[in-house]
Amino acid sequence: VFKDVYMRDLLGWAQINSREVPDEERLGIAINSLRMLVEREVLYQEAVKRKFAVSDAELQKTWAEQIADLKKRVTKAGDPELTEAQVLEKAHTTREEALNELRYAMMVDLVRDAIIKEKGVTVSDAEVTEWFGKNKEMTKRPDMLRVAQIYFKRDTSREDIKKEAAKLKAMDAHNKIKSGQSFEGVARAVSEGQYKDKGGEWPVLPTLEFPPFVQEAVSTMKPGDVSAPIESKEGWHILKLLEAIPGQEGDLDTSKDRIEKMLLAQKGARAVNEFCSTITGDPTKVRVYLDLESQLRLRPDLIQKLGKGEGSKGAASAPAPKSAPSTKK
Repeated sequence: VFKDVYMRDLLGWAQINSREVPDEERLGIAINSLRMLVEREVLYQEAVKRKFAVSDAELQKTWAEQIADLKKRVTKAGDPELTEAQVLEKAHTTREEALNELRYAMMVDLVRDAIIKEKGVTVSDAEVTEWFGKNKEMTKRPDMLRVAQIYFKRDTSREDIKKEAAKLKAMDAHNKIKSGQSFEGVARAVSEGQYKDKGGEWPVLPTLEFPPFVQEAVSTMKPGDVSAPIESKEGWHILKLLEAIPGQEGDLDTSKDRIEKMLLAQKGARAVNEFCSTITGDPTKVRVYLDLESQLRLRPDLIQKLGKGEGSKGAASAPAPKSAPSTKK
């Protein structure tokens, strides 16, 4: 369990920062992963103690929503949507295991919400206004793009002709548009992209979230322009710029709801952490069976970077042949 959480967070850090994760960050991520797992187990046991329950109907409803979202996120552009069985296979799990984990997570959410309500967590208008005044730049809306594409996937099983086949399809589609056929009609007819049924139109996104080749192409286009076929590592693309939406300075009225939700989440997290700390801070109630402490002794410089040995708090027990935190209440 620890390894799965740690690797997920490690990959997330690497993707966000676009570089190899340094040792001190790896150590910090490991400690945070442990703390999160211990706190989650404490909350689950509290939910059981309070006799909270997740009905089968609630579980299946949430599962259906999550599996639908997962299908979209793990299906590559141009490929048919994956089945539930294929998604589970990619995740190296079974339906029963996934449902058990989901029920566990929903139980944790129930007790977390209850604790936040009991603590009377609220956010005032004054707090929202103060945060906006200090962080106005963060509420700015970035430049956005509305773009459509016609896409042809490379045939990776035919290494000798993969580039040429996709290129020829792209050239043919481009010629059809030049001859007067609509971009949207050609997209619906021949595109291999996931948005072909919508005329190739992608969701509106911040400019910087589009692939670099898209950003470069549309930088010299006007709304309504259609690009020549463009090659990427995925295949060939024909782009149409529908709209370039300039960024906009944030204002309190439009940002208020978002700021309030963010501050509520932060205050709620602190309230839950305080609730759990009476248990997680007691070494007689929590023992971590991971051999981190001996590893930390080899790198005191990393501990110092984390701040006065804080990195060793989650690994204060002797090694034992287990691979995840064991929490006893």
